[in-house]
Amino acid sequence: MVDQKLIVDADLFLFDLDGTIYLGDKVIPGAIETLKKLTALGKKVCFLTNNSSKDKTEYVKKITDMGYPVDLFQIVTSTMAAIQYLHTRKPGKSVYPIGTPTFVKELEKAHIKIEEDADIVLLAFDTTLTYDKLWKANILLEKGKEFIATHPDLVCPHEHGDMPDVGAMIALFETSSGRSPSVICGKPHSPMAEIISSLFYVEKPRIAMIGDRLYTDILFGINNGMQSILVLSGETTKEMLDASGIKPTYVFDSIVNLFETVTN
Repeated sequence: MVDQKLIVDADLFLFDLDGTIYLGDKVIPGAIETLKKLTALGKKVCFLTNNSSKDKTEYVKKITDMGYPVDLFQIVTSTMAAIQYLHTRKPGKSVYPIGTPTFVKELEKAHIKIEEDADIVLLAFDTTLTYDKLWKANILLEKGKEFIATHPDLVCPHEHGDMPDVGAMIALFETSSGRSPSVICGKPHSPMAEIISSLFYVEKPRIAMIGDRLYTDILFGINNGMQSILVLSGETTKEMLDASGIKPTYVFDSIVNLFETVTN
């Protein structure tokens, strides 16, 4: 008799999206079936993304349309981490956002004050980026305003080729203004872990973080006391892993390998 055995002993599985579940609009083979197997075993499944260009409803629709029904509470974004950080650490401070209209709307819904001459430059993944936004932000940074970023990803994986992401924009501002973010809210940093702790009452050793990026997904797991699972279906290659010195708990070709076939 042939059966499928879950290799990773955890109660909560945190999945990155881009490069882990899908590439652009193309689902990674076997990913949806693997998610369904975890759910059937009674495991908690959450999707943890640094992509701050979209809101939770867009992710719910995308993953559900791919064949795995998702609820809003299963989506955690770096936007959520940034909003919680602003409310708890910077109450009443205004922001100048560099982000999509969707991102700005999320800030407004959370009652974050938005101003042109703001206290904080808040950098997100902006696929509607204009030179005017960059220029205004650079002026504020030169004035000494605080600099916060939603996440550090250099690129966003896509089937047509990588998209420049927040990390690339951070490098731009470091060059143009001499300023670096004082806080980055998304993976691998602690504001994202604080969001998880507030939503799921699971001890950290019983949480598994699965993703394709060493410097965000895997370091997030390592830095926050979780199990870390690198999948080679997105950005990271075996050669990059070997050169990094980072040691994930597990390394798989894709999330399909969370399960192994056993013969009874």
